[in-house]
Amino acid sequence: MASRRTPDPPGLRARTARGGVVNAVFLSGAELLVLAQGLLATALLGPDAIGLYGIVTTTAMTIVALRRVGIDEAFVQTAADDEEAEFQRALTVELALGLLGALGVALLAPVLAAAYDDDRLLALTFAVAYLPVAFALQAPQWIFFKRMAYVKLRVLQAIVPLGTVLVTVPLLLAGVGVWALVIGPFAGNAVAVLAAWRASPYAFRLRPDRKAARRYLRFSWPVFVTSLVALLVAQGQIAVFGLDEGLVTAGYITLAATLTRYADRADQILATTIYPAIVRVRDRVDVLEELFEKANRLTLMWAFPFGAGLALFGADLIVFVLGDDWRGAIVLLGGLAVAVALQQVGYSWFAFYRARGQSWPQAVESGVFGASFAVLAVPGALLWGAWGFVAGRVGCTVCVLVARAVYVRRLLPGARMGGVALRACVPVALATAPVVALRLALWGGERPLWQALLELALWLGVLAWATWRFERSLLTELRGYLT
Repeated sequence: MASRRTPDPPGLRARTARGGVVNAVFLSGAELLVLAQGLLATALLGPDAIGLYGIVTTTAMTIVALRRVGIDEAFVQTAADDEEAEFQRALTVELALGLLGALGVALLAPVLAAAYDDDRLLALTFAVAYLPVAFALQAPQWIFFKRMAYVKLRVLQAIVPLGTVLVTVPLLLAGVGVWALVIGPFAGNAVAVLAAWRASPYAFRLRPDRKAARRYLRFSWPVFVTSLVALLVAQGQIAVFGLDEGLVTAGYITLAATLTRYADRADQILATTIYPAIVRVRDRVDVLEELFEKANRLTLMWAFPFGAGLALFGADLIVFVLGDDWRGAIVLLGGLAVAVALQQVGYSWFAFYRARGQSWPQAVESGVFGASFAVLAVPGALLWGAWGFVAGRVGCTVCVLVARAVYVRRLLPGARMGGVALRACVPVALATAPVVALRLALWGGERPLWQALLELALWLGVLAWATWRFERSLLTELRGYLT
């Protein structure tokens, strides 16, 4: 075991904390814009069109994930005398995977059209086949990730959502329909690719190298397995409803999956922020344990309230904002919110293994997730509909957390996943109790808008007080790094 008395690298804590704030500001701002666009599209297009788009984008984005197999993280780990040449070797592997991903999307287009018996899927799927290549061509962002130059990195990453919103929203309002959701991302990605290479300190050059390719792919195959399971689960949850009940029900599960995915945004922000820091201190178990615990406390301050908030107020969002056409999504939205929020406990654990060059444990966890989804969620949906699916997804989360706890204990024996989770539950429980009491006291059937807003204000106020009360020391420490 490494010494526990080695001093921290100078300024690493402060750089990491400031990077987290920069990431949070940029990514949360961009995500809010995308969320607003998504709600507008949902309200304007209706369940049928959103179900159609959900099938297409789930396929495209999960294939993007399939070819994003950790080449960027492997590049961050690699110490090379000629970093420009090493970047070009990594870029060559990434672009080759991107081209294979684009081909995969194109080949799936006729399969999706036949499976759902809807010819519109053919053209829409072909239209998004460029996405794996577009993401590969934004590889210069890795350089700033490795250097922990977070401002420049997040400015570049914010171009896609900003450009997408600026193009998509006018097209939606002009009545272009579901194609607005295809044209907008194309414009955003095109601008992002140009900006990335304009900012890149290294030249665009392909440098094929079999030895380097084997090294990158050896690190990356478990990440590929993880992404493959994500593809199967994402497609499976749409198919289990859409193939049996049609595009409208597929639209319901697409809405629920789209909104609940924001539960992991804090985890994604912190995981990407702390990864270069983990690489620098990967031999210091005490520092890793502290970093793991504090990162999880911070992320659960977002994930648990987000999940509980959607469970409590998701029906109000649908009734008062999206309209009666979306009432069929209420159970799926609330249930998935709880399952996804619970799944964020210890979420960043895989970054600690990857920093040591061990990416395979995450593939094991993904295998548990995929198997439990097939055994619990799919039969639950087929036998008992939305409620059965939700119960199955919560069961999947329990299985994942058990597997995760085993690996966390092996690498970080002093880390406390359960203790951190229980601590994060307290502010949410304190905020939820008076809302439930008020709801029961005023219950009279359909709740009016004023009551929903009153409950939301009460919930947010108690949540803010309770979070400060129980996490004051951590928030004060974080503020100290920023001054």
